[in-house]
Amino acid sequence: MSSALQPEAQLASIVKAITDLDDLVRLTLGGLSRAKPWQRQLAAALADVDRRAQVLRMTIVMERSDDELLAASDDLITSCRRAASALGGSRADRVTLTSLRLVTELAEKIRALLKCQDCHLPTS
Repeated sequence: MSSALQPEAQLASIVKAITDLDDLVRLTLGGLSRAKPWQRQLAAALADVDRRAQVLRMTIVMERSDDELLAASDDLITSCRRAASALGGSRADRVTLTSLRLVTELAEKIRALLKCQDCHLPTS
């Protein structure tokens, strides 16, 4: 992706990535049984990812500083990685494993878009 995105295109990319991440987390949570300990641990970790995504959205809407945006996106990535590590040693199906990989990649994409030096979010 070009680092010379227009502010509107950058904002649209960020919104789409956050929406995709939200949808994927909610679908994964919805299809997850809570019968086994790793499933309960993953559900709790995904709930944390959902909370961190909400914090990031609020940080963007409140037009906080770039440092706060990056900190919120770092927290989201950490939470995504923690959720993925909840699968370590489990017998998770391929769909769940792929879902968590995609969630983490989306969080990293969001951070990269927020970190873009040539682009700044438009202010209202």
